[in-house]
Amino acid sequence: MATAPRSLRLISFGRSSIVALARARGLFAERGLDVEATITPSSTEQMRGVSEGRWDIASTAFDNVLAWSGREGAEFVAVAHAVGEVELTLYVRPEIDGWEALRGRKLAVDAVDTAFGLVLRRILLDHDLDFDRGDYELVAEGATGSRLESMQRGDTVAAILGPPWAQQGEGDGFVRFASHRDVVPDYPRGVFAVTRTWAAENTPALVGFLGALEAARRWAVEAPAEAAALLATEEGTSAEAAVASLGRESLGLGLDLARLGVALELRLALGLAPPLGAELARYVDGSFHEAAAGG
Repeated sequence: MATAPRSLRLISFGRSSIVALARARGLFAERGLDVEATITPSSTEQMRGVSEGRWDIASTAFDNVLAWSGREGAEFVAVAHAVGEVELTLYVRPEIDGWEALRGRKLAVDAVDTAFGLVLRRILLDHDLDFDRGDYELVAEGATGSRLESMQRGDTVAAILGPPWAQQGEGDGFVRFASHRDVVPDYPRGVFAVTRTWAAENTPALVGFLGALEAARRWAVEAPAEAAALLATEEGTSAEAAVASLGRESLGLGLDLARLGVALELRLALGLAPPLGAELARYVDGSFHEAAAGG
C-alpha cells in the first residue's frame, strides 16, 4: 500500500511561481510531500499562526524572524531565501505633492514595528520625517493588497507597494515617490522561516521541501521555455506572464548573511532590538538548505 504524502502548510504573502512549478512538475510528490499554500492577510497572522502550529513554514521578510523570535514563546529561524528579489517602493496618493505633505498624515503599513514598515520609516527619516517624533501616523493595515485598498479609500495617503499592487495603484493615479534602494539598497529578499522546534522534529520534510524548490529553480534556469509553458498551464496564465514571473524568481535559496545583517542593523538603528538579542547567528540556520542542495 502506498504511503500517503506528508502534508506541509506554507503561508506566504503572495503566490510563488517556484512553488507552483515544483508542484506542477511533481517535485514535491517525488519527495513524499503535499504542500498546501495559504495567502496571509498580515505578518501578525502569519507569524503567530506558525508559532501556534497552524502553519509549518512561512515565506516572509527576515525582519519578521528577528521581531517574532521569542516574542510569544516560539523561536524562529530562517532556513533559506525565497527565490525572488524584493522591490519596496513608496507610493503616495495624487494629492501628495512633496515630502512635507506627508507630515501629520496617516500612512499604511503591514505592522508598525516590523519589516517593510521599518523600511518606510527609514525612507522618511531621510526627509526629516521622524515616526518617534510624531511627524506622521502609521496604520497597521496588513498585507500589500490591504494597504492599497486603504489608500484607495483615502484612509491613508502612502504605503510601500510591490507588484502587482503597484501597477494597480499607478492605474489609480498613485505616484511613485521613493524606493528602498535609495536608503537601504542591500535590504534582503524574503526567507523561508520555521520554528526551531518544528525544524528539529521535521527535518526530512523541511529538507525535501527545500530540495524540491531548488530543483524547480534549476530547471527554470536550464529550460526556461519548458518551465514557463508548464507554469502557464498550471496557473492558467499566458506564457509571457509565466516567463516574467519565473525571471523574478531565478535566484538561489542559499542564505546571504551579509544582506540579512542589513535588516538587523536597520532594526537596531531604529531602537527596536530583537527580543532574543542582536546576534545574527541566532536567527539563521543554513544547514537544511545545504542538505537539500547536496541531495
